[in-house]
Amino acid sequence: MAGQMKAGKAFEYAILREFKGKLEKLTTVKVIDNSPLILAKECFHGFDTQKQGRYLLTASFAVNFLIDIEPRLSNDIDETDILELEILPDSQGEIGDVRDVLAIRAVQKWEIGVSAKNNHKAVKHSRLSPDIDFGKKWLGVNCSSNYFSKVNPIFAKLKDMQKKSDGMRTWGSIDAKSLIVYTPILNAFKDELQRLYDADKERISRQLIEYLVGSKDFYKVIKRKNSVEIQAYNLRGTLNLPF
Repeated sequence: MAGQMKAGKAFEYAILREFKGKLEKLTTVKVIDNSPLILAKECFHGFDTQKQGRYLLTASFAVNFLIDIEPRLSNDIDETDILELEILPDSQGEIGDVRDVLAIRAVQKWEIGVSAKNNHKAVKHSRLSPDIDFGKKWLGVNCSSNYFSKVNPIFAKLKDMQKKSDGMRTWGSIDAKSLIVYTPILNAFKDELQRLYDADKERISRQLIEYLVGSKDFYKVIKRKNSVEIQAYNLRGTLNLPF
């Protein structure tokens, strides 16, 4: 596992652990035992105790803040109102749910999620390729054959370069990349996105925002070297609700 991914998983576990440690003194808490939790715990314990301490300290600051502004985290209706904590699988991101750690109260029909980031802000790392129909994947509408007729020859040329060099050709050895690769592909992308937008402005705008930001409201917690940053994405008005 890449170092950045391992650190991210460890931070997810630290946030869940801090939620549990602080909230089980105030309400009944249940942690969902699943494979993402096992992986995150393994990643956390793969670091030395000093690094673990930094993760927990940062998570503690974030969790204290979230408990203050989300009263339903610590307040239950009765003894049947259990707060469930869960680490979500990465596959949720493929359907637009970018949250990593989830707090759920089924009795109240309420939940909030946290997207845990270790030293980076990115929500999506989107790619273009001859096999990716970005219209279908991002927006639910297929790209046109005209779009693929523009980009596929460029990708085919790159593949041919690699084949002729027996896989030894490097990206850095290609001259004028901006002219022969980046510019024509991005122009084709821009034109196709504009075409899709013109056909259904409201739908495409909504779907693009949901793809880039997420289909659920959430808090993004970003661990910095000496600080923590918390951002709220409350497009649907489900955050900071009263008890």
